[in-house]
Amino acid sequence: MLAFHEIALDDKEMVDRYFYRYGENSCQHSFVSLYCMQRKYGDQICERDGCLHILRAHRSSAQERVYLFPMGERDCMRQAVELLRQDAHAHGAALRFETLTRAAAQLLSELFPGEFVIEPCRDYAEYLYTHGKLADLPGAEMASKRHDISTFFRDYGSCTRIETISPEHLTPIRAFQEAWLEAKNHGQEDVQLECENLAIQRGLDHFEALGLSGIVVFIDDVLSGYAYGAPLSKDCYDVIIEKGDRRYPDIYRVLNRDLVRRCCGDYAWINREEDVGAPGLRKAKMSYKPDQLLEKFIAREAVVR
Repeated sequence: MLAFHEIALDDKEMVDRYFYRYGENSCQHSFVSLYCMQRKYGDQICERDGCLHILRAHRSSAQERVYLFPMGERDCMRQAVELLRQDAHAHGAALRFETLTRAAAQLLSELFPGEFVIEPCRDYAEYLYTHGKLADLPGAEMASKRHDISTFFRDYGSCTRIETISPEHLTPIRAFQEAWLEAKNHGQEDVQLECENLAIQRGLDHFEALGLSGIVVFIDDVLSGYAYGAPLSKDCYDVIIEKGDRRYPDIYRVLNRDLVRRCCGDYAWINREEDVGAPGLRKAKMSYKPDQLLEKFIAREAVVR
């Protein structure tokens, strides 16, 4: 069986090497995601024979053992998938892959014809935009967004300052996040929000080590919003978190644009991640007219050997 271990900060260099080369700019192929979302996914990793294997322990069950598609050279993929199948069967479970890209789904179908049921999963498709689309909001289709930002700065510009996140900002960000979560929860625990909050706290605890960068927005010297992300490759930046005080209309428009302007100058593409089927989130992401929708698939064994 494959010897999986819980991901640690010391694994970042190795994991990034695979993701930068084979990750196809997917936000699921992010060390930050693996490390910070431990409570939700329970990701564990194993490097073997030039391939990276990722087990989603908290997504697995007695019936199915869940993995991301292995990372490595194409000619290693048959053996890599077989190793995962053996690992799943050794635990009495069927093999299941989640969030495959179209390229990975096609390769799986070619290597194992008829052995996997492969289905599209629109809720996990990822929204990619060119840098210029989000930094400049060009053309008539983005006119309303430019207007919203102009309105924000007309109303609050004289008392607003935007800064790049540095160590002294981390404590006030934590305080803002705590207040934001309390207001959002309305006194009742939301499991998804709690998982996200733990991921944020873990990210803030290791901000520099994780290679994160971002911005904070102060209004009347009070921190009123923050956003941060990290590179997925030399060409693509992943926007991971945006939180704003909705008492200030259009603050999310400002966070969206100014994070890209200040932190993403070296990246041609911006990944704003998936909408997980939330109608409001889907509408918001589609309103920015994505330049690419990175399709995602789920694959499960058709017949368990």
